[in-house]
Formats: sequence, structure tokens, C-alpha cells
Amino acid sequence: MFKYFHLTKMQWQGILKWSLYGLLTLLVLLLQTVVLAKLPIWGARLTPLPALIVCVCVREGPEKGGVYAILAALLWCLSGADFGNLSVAVIPVGAILSAVLCRAVLTLRFLPTALCAFGVSLLNACVIFAFKLILPPTVPLIVNPPTVALENLWRVLLPGEILSMVFMPIHYVLVKRIGRIGVRDAL
Repeated sequence: MFKYFHLTKMQWQGILKWSLYGLLTLLVLLLQTVVLAKLPIWGARLTPLPALIVCVCVREGPEKGGVYAILAALLWCLSGADFGNLSVAVIPVGAILSAVLCRAVLTLRFLPTALCAFGVSLLNACVIFAFKLILPPTVPLIVNPPTVALENLWRVLLPGEILSMVFMPIHYVLVKRIGRIGVRDAL
């Protein structure tokens, strides 16, 4: 089969690796939008997708991981996420900076990756929260429009982002296993 498509074994392994990353992203996006959106914990909705994006970007490096982060954030935006257009700007930039930081200063271990993922996820949530706080509701005909209070920052947003990090060990292990596909052993 390899001779018909003129792809080497390493190229097929690269296709497999990025296909698995895409499938994992799609599964986490479905989990986040279908299951976790209907089950708020203490009023907070969990968002594990930004942590996954940062984890993949740190593992694959700023170049390949940055392209992945842009495409994954765009997929999240196109899925109908609340203020998803802001996430397309915030998440890839944060993921690329996290990859550069983890490669230059920190190590490629779980704790630095988890801290960077938490920081990017919290930054994304805070930017969306700030825009919700500043902008008026989009539909003025609602009798009781939902309001965003500043105390929700500490009462709902921060606990929601902390609880979203429960998925980080699972993300890290899966991304580490997928990232090993196609890597040659050094002699």
C-alpha cells in the first residue's frame, strides 16, 4: 500500500499522529459542549479544551503546535462557543507562548505544562468575562436579561477553571502517548 501513495513510513506515522490529535480534540469538544455544558458544578461550566490545546502545543513545539492551536481554536469558535472569536485570538497566542516558555526556561514535564494550561485557560475565561461585563446583552427585548456581576469572577469563573484542570492528567498522558508516534529512537 505504501508504494501506491509514495509516502514513507514516517509520513504515514505523521498522518496517524495528527489524525489522533484531531480525533482527541473533537472528542473533548463534544464532551465540553454536550455533556459538561448541561452539568454545571456550583454554577461553573467546565472547559477542558483550552488545556488540551496548550498541552499539544507544548508537546509538539511552537511551530507545529501553533498551527494546531489555531485550527483547534477555530474549530471551537465555529462550534458556536460563547465569544469564540476571542478564543481564536487568545488561546493560540497563549499556547505558543507556553510552548516557547516550556522549551526555553521550564521543562517539558507535567507540572509546568499544567501551570501554563491553567494560565491560558484562565486568561481566555477572563477576557471573555471582561467582554461580557463591558458589552450590553445582544437581545434587548428579553424581559429579564442575564447580567454579569463582577463577583462572579471569584465565585464562578475561578472555581470553574480550577475544576477544569481535573482533565489535565488525562490530557497529558494521552498527548504524551500520541506524541511518541513517529519519533525515531536516538542512537
